[in-house]
Amino acid sequence: MFKQFTTFAAAALLALSFVGSVLADEIKGKITKIEGGGRSITVKSKDKEVTVRISGSRTTLEGVGDRSELKEGQSVTVDYSGDSAKKITVSKGK
Repeated sequence: MFKQFTTFAAAALLALSFVGSVLADEIKGKITKIEGGGRSITVKSKDKEVTVRISGSRTTLEGVGDRSELKEGQSVTVDYSGDSAKKITVSKGK
């Protein structure tokens, strides 16, 4: 009985991690526009442009202290779902 539960739990965790990765998108590019004091940014890559909302509590920032440090022209990688940024990583270059 315990072995069946363990197998089921492992399968459920694997399925949930797969669903999370399918629902999230990623864009690598440069910030072209900042609105609302850093509450929204537009990022342009070679083939697409995405505008995402940044939450002070739900968006993880790497490479900057807070969203007020985001600047136009910075190279970033943004993991997002819908129009909400989940994680923004700022590259060390401009």
